[in-house]
Amino acid sequence: MLRTRTLQDHPRTDIHLGFILFVQMFLLLMLLSASGLSQAAAGEVRLAWNAVNDTRAARYEVHYGTASKTYQSKVQVTTASATVSGLAGGSKYFFATRACTSDGKLCSAFSNEVNVSIPTAAQLTPTLTTPSGTANLTAEGAIDWIHWGIDRPTSVSRKASAATRIGTLTAIGGSPLRFTTTSRLAYSWTNGTPKTSATTRAGLYISGLNKGYELRVPADTNARTLTLYLGGFKTRGRIEVRLSDNSAPVYAATVENLKATFDRRLVLNYRAASAAQTLIVRYTQAISGGNVSIQAATLRNSATTATSSIKAMAEAQTTSTANTGTQSPPTTSADAVAATGPAIEIGEVEINQEWQRVELQRAFKDPVVVVKALSSYDPEPAIIRVDAIDPAGFSIRVQEWDYLDGAHDLETVSYLVMERGRHQLPDGVWVEADSLVTGTTQAFQRHLFSAPFEDAPVVFATVASFNESDAVTARLHAIETDGFDVGLREQEANAQQHLPERIDFIAWEASSGVVDGMRYEVGRTGRMVNHEAHNLVYQTAFVRPPVLVADMQTTHGDDTAALRWQNLNVESVDLRVQEEQSRDREMTHLLEDVGYFIADVE
Repeated sequence: MLRTRTLQDHPRTDIHLGFILFVQMFLLLMLLSASGLSQAAAGEVRLAWNAVNDTRAARYEVHYGTASKTYQSKVQVTTASATVSGLAGGSKYFFATRACTSDGKLCSAFSNEVNVSIPTAAQLTPTLTTPSGTANLTAEGAIDWIHWGIDRPTSVSRKASAATRIGTLTAIGGSPLRFTTTSRLAYSWTNGTPKTSATTRAGLYISGLNKGYELRVPADTNARTLTLYLGGFKTRGRIEVRLSDNSAPVYAATVENLKATFDRRLVLNYRAASAAQTLIVRYTQAISGGNVSIQAATLRNSATTATSSIKAMAEAQTTSTANTGTQSPPTTSADAVAATGPAIEIGEVEINQEWQRVELQRAFKDPVVVVKALSSYDPEPAIIRVDAIDPAGFSIRVQEWDYLDGAHDLETVSYLVMERGRHQLPDGVWVEADSLVTGTTQAFQRHLFSAPFEDAPVVFATVASFNESDAVTARLHAIETDGFDVGLREQEANAQQHLPERIDFIAWEASSGVVDGMRYEVGRTGRMVNHEAHNLVYQTAFVRPPVLVADMQTTHGDDTAALRWQNLNVESVDLRVQEEQSRDREMTHLLEDVGYFIADVE
């Protein structure tokens, strides 16, 4: 039975620090009085209060949540002020603070509660992948869709019943021509005008340095998803996307294949900070030779899932070599396995610097995804990025630290997916899967579990959004029975300021067993892993190399680092901490405690 420790467990006199919280907030460096609290800027709130005059008060805890007197998170400080960042736009937050002793066993009563509404935050989150098969514009374009060039360069087909939301395509530097070829991605629809239904591989192309296209789509405070299909032939294309009010960072990327035809699928989850704005997409040719092409676009609300937008995507990935200079890796391994009970899925995938989609094999309602620890085939320091999580899957890529060139050889990673919530496995083991949002960088934010564990669990945490393009990873600290500290880390040469990101985490009690045919082991190495290879020997017998998810449980070395592995076999795996070299050449790292999850089918 789970035992909750309370102050009554300690036969000591409770302290009564009775104090009143005086709160002030800053909005863009302007001090507001307590009576003027109405909004906070960009997901960040600064709180201040009178210090407690009691020698036993060693620290303060700021507790907060989205319901009055129900606090899911906390920040710990030693001064009489605190900044809470990573708050979700469009939400109302409630705050209260208390003073505690150094060990946290005795705390005062909570102060008075204050609340603040966070304005809707602008968003521009891109996902760039290599599509194949057939794009079903009807299924994908719930609000609007458009296709260019089915019969002639001036041909435009669009959703028949929709008010025009996707604007006119403007050519930059010339007039586009029409192409049609069996080597390109196919497009289909059943609700169009002037053609009611069609399946075509036609599109538009234009040749010449700095020539290309511009597309404009209305933007406001509602979250929407614009999907754009573009590509080229023996060339390099340059993509630039921005919001007209500049409320989100500009997205820029290049796509290329200098040897053959290629297609790309650009998914833009976006939202402006105010009404009557515009999303502006420009796609131009970055080098002389070849051409850049554009075929179609779809628009939907971000909460709407396109269930069949790309047919045969996974099947065609391994055969569609015409789209890229090298063969694309498969989206998921055939070894993916789902377990009943709490919805759990494990799998293995090969990834490089290009975004690719992982389709889940079982049904989830609200999946939490953790992917941590990269293989070591390419020695360049790098981390894993995850984005666009929905009930059907997620996107994933390798991201090298910003000082490197970005190109990365194929690496192997394993993923662990679990339905959001707190679960008890058949053998009595407790697991919690959830998310938080934080912009705290080079520091830590405290997050509380929904209920305490009897012993401190093993925690795996993944940056599960791509709100800012700078490479970033999540580090853990002070994992205890009631919660853990988490913070973001960019490369050392950066200013250590990062937009708030979603962090998915799974907290699993150290244990081993079988869940519906999945044999697993969860444990810790102890403080034994640094920059040199550490051989982790499993306690569980496996008949083939298992999947591995591993994460540092401590932050003893402050230098930015990530976990890498090699020599994964049925008995053991080698783990090491890899620092990056953006600021100096030194890569030695202090010993860390590493938590691990290993599993396979019986």
